Formats: sequence, structure tokens, C-alpha cells
Amino acid sequence: MSNTIGKLVGIIDHVFKVTNDKGAEVQLSIKIDFSTASDQDLKNWLVSNRIIAGQRPWRALSQAELLDLQGRTFMAQDIGRKVKSRDEQINAFKVAFMSAGIDEDKAQELAKAAVDNPTALTIAGNE
Repeated sequence: MSNTIGKLVGIIDHVFKVTNDKGAEVQLSIKIDFSTASDQDLKNWLVSNRIIAGQRPWRALSQAELLDLQGRTFMAQDIGRKVKSRDEQINAFKVAFMSAGIDEDKAQELAKAAVDNPTALTIAGNE
């Protein structure tokens, strides 16, 4: 098994607080050595961390909205932020289009296209 990533990461110093079952809180400073961890282990730990971070905002979504997440690609740094529902995304685009001077009906149409099929939107150049 390859451990290229672990060797690059090496040893990480980390400070954190832990509260035991009796309520005692202690601040600890530890070192974690990743140099012998396999690349696959590190990838699994990274994904696990991001999934835990995503669970809080995802709990606020409806079942249909959760199913809309199926197959999506998320940027790692964005997981954990509030996930906008389809309606919220459309409204945000609509407001942006209207602030650029597009009438409300056309802005709504463009906003739906931007959310549902963003690759279909093209900007015509000066020809």
C-alpha cells in the first residue's frame, strides 16, 4: 500500500479540548504521526471528516432535497456550510439577474435555467 500522502503530511501538532463523562474539561496538546498511514486510510479519514461536517446542514433539508444531493460533487471546503434549497438558489439568481436590469419574468426563467441546467446558459459575444 502506498503511503505517499502520509509521508508528505508527516507529524501534525494539534491542540483541543476534551470533556470526560464526569464533566471535567481538559485542554490537550498532542502530535499525530501520519507518516506510516496508507493513502487510502488518509482519504477515508478525510471523507469521514467532511461527511460529519455536512450532516448538520443536511439535517435541515427535506427528503426530496436530500435526494437531490445524490451524485453531486462537493468542494471539500464547502461541506458544512448551509446547503441552499433549489428554491433558495433560484431566488438568489433571480435577485442577481433583476439587479442587473433583467425584468422579473425573464430573471425567473434564467434563474431556473442556471440552477437546473447551468451548462445550457451561454453568453453571446460581440460578433
